[in-house]
Amino acid sequence: ILPPVLLLFYFPIAVLSLSAALPTSARWKLLLNVGREQGTWMPSSWGESGARIALPVTVEFTSDQYNDGDIEPFLSRGGALRVNTVSNTSNFITEKGEQSVSVSGGGWTVEPPSLKDPAVLRFWLTVGPGCEKRDITLPTGKLFFSSACWMDEEIETAEKARASIIKLMEGEIKDNLDKARKEYDGANAIGKVGKLPSLVRATAARDNAVSKMNAVDRGMPKRNDKGLVPGKFPGVETRLRMAEGGMVVKREGKMGGIEYH
Repeated sequence: ILPPVLLLFYFPIAVLSLSAALPTSARWKLLLNVGREQGTWMPSSWGESGARIALPVTVEFTSDQYNDGDIEPFLSRGGALRVNTVSNTSNFITEKGEQSVSVSGGGWTVEPPSLKDPAVLRFWLTVGPGCEKRDITLPTGKLFFSSACWMDEEIETAEKARASIIKLMEGEIKDNLDKARKEYDGANAIGKVGKLPSLVRATAARDNAVSKMNAVDRGMPKRNDKGLVPGKFPGVETRLRMAEGGMVVKREGKMGGIEYH
């Protein structure tokens, strides 16, 4: 059982590039916003006070291969790159004043998109003991983070597809459906039988367009989402837009094996 954490991408800080197109490393400022969230698995007493820990961490995503031990299954079976922390400590504020906790880097990768889901940035950091405030505590050890991400061109392509579907729905599809409904409603009993196929086809065309619209929207960020943060990542020519993410920890499963919760 662990607390939910909102992972916020503040902004990219710096990009190191050995060529005009592909950066070899990129620094991002992150915020681990720890506190009780709706749907948490934590006991009712955890975070009941409403306290939150705001833990800022600046990291550098590099193009260096991660070679320190086994690759975490949470990331990928195909290997991972190294993510470093710029500082080995991070400070946060409690009623006792400014506190510090150790934070070190780990590995990162980007999981490619599927038919239904966007690409996902996955990485882990290791946090030391003592990150606590009132009735909330950040678990010690490896913390695994994930955040949906999109390339600029993905969003542009989706917006064009969406606009094209809307144009059809508000034009030809609507006109055909309105005509079919009017002819069906105006026909007598025997006439309705003959008009029914046209109405069915027009309705199916409308439903198909709605399905296509939903498919486009499922794989894209929420429209007008102001929380997306654009920036460069190593090996990627275009910018990636990062959404707010979340955190899990690794635990031994009840039936054996490793689980991420």
